[in-house]
Amino acid sequence: MSRLSIRMKILVIFMSLFTIALGASFYWFYQFATQRTTENLQQSLILSASTAAKIVDVDEVMLVSDSEGEDTEVEYEHLASQLRLVQESNPKVANIYIMVPSPNADDELLFVVDVEADIEIVGEPYDTGGQSELVDAFNGPVASATLQEDEYGVWLSGFAPILDSRGQSVAIVGVDMPAQDVIRTQNQIKIASIVAFLAAYAGVFLAAILLSGAITRSLRKITGAAQALEQGEPFEPARLKAVESELDELGQLARVFSQMAVQVEAREKKLKQEVTQLRIEIDEAKRAKQVSEIADTDYFRDLQKKAREQRGKPKDES
Repeated sequence: MSRLSIRMKILVIFMSLFTIALGASFYWFYQFATQRTTENLQQSLILSASTAAKIVDVDEVMLVSDSEGEDTEVEYEHLASQLRLVQESNPKVANIYIMVPSPNADDELLFVVDVEADIEIVGEPYDTGGQSELVDAFNGPVASATLQEDEYGVWLSGFAPILDSRGQSVAIVGVDMPAQDVIRTQNQIKIASIVAFLAAYAGVFLAAILLSGAITRSLRKITGAAQALEQGEPFEPARLKAVESELDELGQLARVFSQMAVQVEAREKKLKQEVTQLRIEIDEAKRAKQVSEIADTDYFRDLQKKAREQRGKPKDES
């Protein structure tokens, strides 16, 4: 990460945050839509089961249950026809049936009527298999909390109690509906979310490119001016004029850098002048020292003496 440019860091951070936020939003919406669809199906199941429990004849239910189907075909068909009315009123209902508690086991129920089967179904045991809603249904309408899957597909079931004249639960009505609506909703959300995610991802990536480019463009101008100044090139204030006009932190940085660059150039110019003057003074000092050293030699003094003597002689003697 430390080796990446500022633009790449902005892209990586921005897109990472967006991916997390979008993923969380998708998960929440997926769970919310699945829950709402499941709840609607559960309400429909409870309504159908409760309706069926109210219209069936409880005496016929007990008669068919006690006789285990013997000489009760008329009652069985009458109960089945009543259940079919509920099934036909709701096309989503795949099957509807009546069960009573088994005298042989607490976790077992016995079929009384099944609209998808004939009278031989009477007395057939059904293991509740830990399905608490089957037991809870004797206390009031209830629906499966989770989807149930078998070789026939994915289902949800709803149950309602059948009450006798004393208000006691003697049997339950069960209604099965395929959970295709839930599966369809989940698939639609997945497809729509993928399309929306790709579209939004492309749009946000383009926006991040433009945003990071706008930010780093000003930084590149400041960096370029600094590199030019480092290489000894003259500072051109016009290069940062556009950045200086901005009111954000980069504009402030450009203004401070421009002032600093002007001051640095002025100091450098002054320093060069001082160095030149110092060199001149050093050269003059060197020359004076060299002259002094020459003047202090015996050879130079001898030449001076001869020159004075030569100047002191008459012209005719010369």
